[in-house]
Amino acid sequence: MLNLYFAPFLLFFWAVIILIAGCTSDAHAFLYEQLIEFNVEIAPNFRDLLITNDIHINNKFYVIQKIGHISAFGLLFFLLLNWLRRFNIALMLCGTFAFMTEVLQLFFSRNGRLYDVGIDIVGILFSYVMCRAIFLKTKEVSGYENYVK
Repeated sequence: MLNLYFAPFLLFFWAVIILIAGCTSDAHAFLYEQLIEFNVEIAPNFRDLLITNDIHINNKFYVIQKIGHISAFGLLFFLLLNWLRRFNIALMLCGTFAFMTEVLQLFFSRNGRLYDVGIDIVGILFSYVMCRAIFLKTKEVSGYENYVK
């Protein structure tokens, strides 16, 4: 377990990284060239959240992005759980953050998609299941009862 006093700082840092990665105007340039650039769209089209014809499972970069979604939100859940010590609250907050980041992407000329929220939730649920299994099996976490409330 993380130090209770250090956990919020690490959580905040990771959430900022997710926001920067999600809002930078070119995901490819961010990943491969570490280029951060923001283009603000004042009046985005919220119907873009419903687009599904840009799913390209056979595209290597697309798959890397989705693995990044799963990993980023799985780690976010783990960090939030370490700070709050409440499974259900951490689950709800991570899911809400996933939705809000996709909506926010629309304001930065990015492709905010509801199916990406689903992919984020896969990472959150995977982390949830792993944490519960580890905590239940080892029972080395002091005050485990506090996690399940």
